[in-house]
Amino acid sequence: LLLLPLLLPPPPSIPVPSPATTGGRMSTGCVRWEWLDDFGWIPYSKKHGQRIEDAYENGECYNFKMGKREYAVHTDRMCQSNAHTGFERKIRRVNKDGSKTTTPKSKGPPTKKTKYSTTIKKKSKKYTSSLSSSSTSSSSSSSLKLPIMLTYDCPKSKTIDVKALTKYSVLTEPKEELKNDCDICMCKLFNDDDTPVKLEHCIGHGFHLKCLEKAFEFSQKCPVCSYTYLLRGPQPSGTMQVEIQHYMCAGYSGSNTIVIQYYFRNGKQSFMHPSPGKRFSGTSRTAYLPDTAEGRRVCKLLMRGFQHGLLFTVGQSITTGQKDTTIWNGIHHKTSTSGGVSNWGYPDEGYFTRVTNELASKGLYCEEFVAAEKKAHEGWKLKRQKSAEEKKKLDEAVPTEKQIDSMKLTELQKHLTALGLDVNGTKTVLRSRLQAHMKSSASEDDCSHKCKKKKVPDRTISSTLKKINEELVVAMREGNRPRIKELMAERAKLKKIGRG
Repeated sequence: LLLLPLLLPPPPSIPVPSPATTGGRMSTGCVRWEWLDDFGWIPYSKKHGQRIEDAYENGECYNFKMGKREYAVHTDRMCQSNAHTGFERKIRRVNKDGSKTTTPKSKGPPTKKTKYSTTIKKKSKKYTSSLSSSSTSSSSSSSLKLPIMLTYDCPKSKTIDVKALTKYSVLTEPKEELKNDCDICMCKLFNDDDTPVKLEHCIGHGFHLKCLEKAFEFSQKCPVCSYTYLLRGPQPSGTMQVEIQHYMCAGYSGSNTIVIQYYFRNGKQSFMHPSPGKRFSGTSRTAYLPDTAEGRRVCKLLMRGFQHGLLFTVGQSITTGQKDTTIWNGIHHKTSTSGGVSNWGYPDEGYFTRVTNELASKGLYCEEFVAAEKKAHEGWKLKRQKSAEEKKKLDEAVPTEKQIDSMKLTELQKHLTALGLDVNGTKTVLRSRLQAHMKSSASEDDCSHKCKKKKVPDRTISSTLKKINEELVVAMREGNRPRIKELMAERAKLKKIGRG
């Protein structure tokens, strides 16, 4: 028995993998997966390498967690991304013979869930499903048509084509819906020197063409109802790139992220900036929005704001103190996907409400609000037209004394309500009340017809009013308040004299 082991043949030896063939860590039997660090390529561990290889064969996305950080390995794009920051690094597949593979096996986005995603927490599992589902991101961002690149060129002159912008119509005769005076200079709307016009989207007020052109040099809004005909902000020339990235904002698990990148070059300040002709420094900014209904709505408003030059301006930076540089123009952006309000990131429950109000203060409204306002405006116009037609019918059908005597109680009450009189009482009381009102209105019409005279404005008064208005424009540009008050008082006195 002691000599038996010496007589038997030795067992076959088991090969032990060497660090040279595994890169220090065992990846797979034949293939090694590596990721690119700042100092070179580093291999994955055996467990992660095997699961990445399975995901590569099946065209899947593999997610794993290392410490407090979560990563997603996209075998379709051969890259590894941080789930929170979205930072990506390249990966490669090293074969047994030493050849390297950097191209994906199957093109297109992943359409399956990897079976190893269950190792991550429940929150990250939702994120994995949003990446692997081909319908989530495509349906949510189809209305935006992303990615998109917008370009803005800062205007170099103040000239504005008021006719093309407002589509005004020249008035040939007075209208009942319009006032008799120009709402800017407060002079008679119809005279021999000025051209009366009515703007397309304004109701109830008209202007002189010269007054309107001067007003639109400073603001492209209606001076009375503040309807915005043109939004033009102090933003320098630059670009805006919007795209979808497959990582989530904190608090919005299950949704991708809309990444907005702004870029502005160095240049010279225009007439809309504090120091025209002086050099200013550009900047590049990156903002993030969750790919949700609210995020897409805000993204559309930001794109419109950029096209109108309202998101940035030139001035002094609050954070760095640098002068003559490109800064935000009062519309807050989220420049981080996490960290909360203190780090200009998410989660932030009241952000969408705040940014919507900030955009509205610049004249940018969401599509739902604009549609509701348009519908309400059309309803108001129809109501006004209907009331005018009813009033005209009542004026045409003025009852005589004989008709009033033959009226029934319901007819009397109808006429009294149309005239705004009391409808309480008997038939005799209502009849006498209506007759008394008709007699008093007839006497007033006769008196006004007799006393009505054509008022011809004095030429000296009109010329003096024009000079005062010109001086008022100069005083308003200079900001001379005492002079403005003095000229306003003189204009009011002249108007009283003209009316007398």
